[in-house]
Amino acid sequence: MVARRIELDEENDQILVRLAQDYKGDVGRALGDLLHRHEALESLVDACEDLHAEVLLAQKERAERGFAEGRFTSWEESNTAIDCDGSLR
Repeated sequence: MVARRIELDEENDQILVRLAQDYKGDVGRALGDLLHRHEALESLVDACEDLHAEVLLAQKERAERGFAEGRFTSWEESNTAIDCDGSLR
């Protein structure tokens, strides 16, 4: 085991306290499980990117080509076309 001292702001501390409740108040176990889940999610994302690499590359190239040709949508324009829940307006 390794002992670490960490500093959290109030909001993150409250999140950690609530998370630790699922582990009988054991913050160490909660953080350990959170780290393992993070690794699993990273692996899943990597696998999805590998699986769809061809399509992702085609999308990237199409977007870069459109940008080079002056066809692009600014962040402000795209941001206003999507609601907070991700649905299009």
